[in-house]
Amino acid sequence: MSAKPLKINSFFEKDRLATGRFKASAWLVRLWLSLLSISVAFPFCTAEGQEALRNAISLEGSIAVETNAMAPQPDRPHLGPVQFALGAYVGMTYDDNINESQSNPQSDVISRIGANLGFDWPATDHSELRFGTGISYLHYLKNTANNGLEINPDSALTYALSLDDVILTFYDQLSYSREVMTEGALANITTLPQFDNTVGVKVEWDPGKWTIQTSYGHDIFLSDSANDYLNRSSEYFFGRVGWRFAEATQAGIEASGSLMAYQVNKQSDNYNYSVGGYVEWQLRPSLHLTLRGGPTIYTFYSQSQSGGNSTPNSYYVNLVVSHQLTDFISHSLSINRDVQLGLNQGNDYVEQLTANYAVTWALTKRISVGASALYEDGRQPLEYLLFGFFPVQSTERYHRYGGGLQASWKFTDKLAANLNYNHLLRDSNLSDRGYTENSVSFGLNYTF
Repeated sequence: MSAKPLKINSFFEKDRLATGRFKASAWLVRLWLSLLSISVAFPFCTAEGQEALRNAISLEGSIAVETNAMAPQPDRPHLGPVQFALGAYVGMTYDDNINESQSNPQSDVISRIGANLGFDWPATDHSELRFGTGISYLHYLKNTANNGLEINPDSALTYALSLDDVILTFYDQLSYSREVMTEGALANITTLPQFDNTVGVKVEWDPGKWTIQTSYGHDIFLSDSANDYLNRSSEYFFGRVGWRFAEATQAGIEASGSLMAYQVNKQSDNYNYSVGGYVEWQLRPSLHLTLRGGPTIYTFYSQSQSGGNSTPNSYYVNLVVSHQLTDFISHSLSINRDVQLGLNQGNDYVEQLTANYAVTWALTKRISVGASALYEDGRQPLEYLLFGFFPVQSTERYHRYGGGLQASWKFTDKLAANLNYNHLLRDSNLSDRGYTENSVSFGLNYTF
């Protein structure tokens, strides 16, 4: 029997910063950053943790969303120096297979009402407090047991403190979702509550042409009592060193690692790490490319007395290309191959390749249409009920094919409508785990 690793409970402490009286020298922060970058990068010099990397990229996306949402606009609500972003939306969706079932599909109408909230407070000349979130309530017309709240995955509270060329950011990033349409590894399930909250600190240093980043986060992931096997806590470590060739072009190496401990003995504790290269390339003003990739190593430790260890060695690749083809037509392509933690009970991990393509055409200043396509190729170890009664260990290979059409109409600068159609087809080498799903949705959005 292999020894079980020590579970590490990490923490960080935020220093109290007196407004206008913060006198720390910038070189001390730079020195701390350099040492922390070395401590992060060296233990993971052969690989990079997928969960930590995904968290770091997600945080960058959340900050970008907040920055765009809080762009200064004189007509937006203000309270002194604090600017607010307020919006409301309602929608209705018809789904012909909410439980993603092959043999017993159930249809329903789902109504959604929600609000987008945010604020931006420049607390001092060198610090800024920002918050942005979207909160909605889903109501199922027939299957009311599935009703519940959702919180957008790009929700975050950030406090950024700048010292010359160093930016120190404390953050709290959270999300709460229930729908399973975006999870290719799932079938025969209607909802899966997932609460994810990460608290951490990120440091960025840009000396000359160099860019150096490092971050630490503590994550809590919770589900409901029926899915308590997913409840876990994690520690995320991330480091990146790059060289800027131009304002929007850089390349370098990024490394990360994760430690994860589950609360109940149904999933395996694990750690993961890897290292890879990355490039962000502005090929021309209308064409931008991001590419990253490298090996990924997960080590899972069974919590049962008889269980052993498993170490799947894999790799990740992420490519994102966005292109403004003309003044009216834009399109984008993303290809992502990675390893994710499993969502099915007894399923430690999922290896999945996902490709997305989307095109948008602005017919007029206020009317636009679009189309999208999806392909997923996944593999996951799975405990499967043979003939519906006998549990056996198997490996599922699945594919999902999807397509959609979108249309939006901006009635005024504040009021807009959207209409969407989506189709999904899943096939599997295991019986009764394939399905077909169609959905049509309509929504109204108002920005104050």
